[in-house]
Amino acid sequence: MLVDLHVHLRGTLLRDTVISLAKRNNVSIPASVISAVRYGWHDFPSFLKSYDLITSVVKSANDLEQVATSYLERCSLLGGSYVEFMLSPPDLARTGVPFFDQLRALQAAADRARQEWGMHSRLIATAVRHLGPRAAIEAARMATSIQSDMLVGFGLTGDENQYSVGDFAEAFHIARGGGLRATAHAGEHCPAETVIEAIETLNLDRVGHGVRAVESPNVMRQIASARIPLEVCLSSNVALGLYPTIAAHPIGRLANTGCVITLGTDDPSFFDTDLLQEYALARTVGSCLTDYIINKNAVEAAFCDERTKEILTAHLNR
Repeated sequence: MLVDLHVHLRGTLLRDTVISLAKRNNVSIPASVISAVRYGWHDFPSFLKSYDLITSVVKSANDLEQVATSYLERCSLLGGSYVEFMLSPPDLARTGVPFFDQLRALQAAADRARQEWGMHSRLIATAVRHLGPRAAIEAARMATSIQSDMLVGFGLTGDENQYSVGDFAEAFHIARGGGLRATAHAGEHCPAETVIEAIETLNLDRVGHGVRAVESPNVMRQIASARIPLEVCLSSNVALGLYPTIAAHPIGRLANTGCVITLGTDDPSFFDTDLLQEYALARTVGSCLTDYIINKNAVEAAFCDERTKEILTAHLNR
């Protein structure tokens, strides 16, 4: 059993799917980009540009359903049991796909995955930090406009260096008021103290990445004491240059300090990884981390309902 708590839905796009969707939706992407290793990006700014270009092939609710179903099937073949996707509702809404249709498509993918492969999944609606606070409020209002068992959380993604975390407090207040749990990228590209700032300002249940907390013993102790889970994405952190090698990654130090560690694939098609690889890497660099401990942490940290957690816990304890 494996759990993925941090994965951007459109970041799971396979190369063949990019090609077929580009043709179907009449989207022009240079062949050199499609064929390049990791789609040709070389640093975080170029990654964001590459991500926007490649994921622009997703234009419809049917496309979303296809991409989600594909990832859930692939995860099931690797021993996966639960996934929480991240998706920014306004992105497709601006191209004419209402959020209701997006949710319906993801629910259809989730229903099929549960019935055919025993995979469970949920959605975290996200705001994109570098698009600014007004766009985040739009995302939060869209996310809370519909009640759905599929939609369980609200998150903040994108470039941490843009805007103050406090600029997004209103968006998270709206999301919280609508019953959604909260997570946000923090402590990936910015210093340790920004993790605590994000937790306190946005009232977070979890932190996306958070690995730079290791730079401050005090921050690590606070996170460990509060039992705020970190969504660690090992391959992503190395690929984006946060750490030179997996051996240099601080996941082991974070775990040994008492931080609650969960795992995610982030954007697996852009970082050449999958769920099985992330768990294998964690075993090599986190001496006190086992698959059981990480999965137990993940089930407890998941935003899904208690019945689903019971099913996952029973699977974990077999």
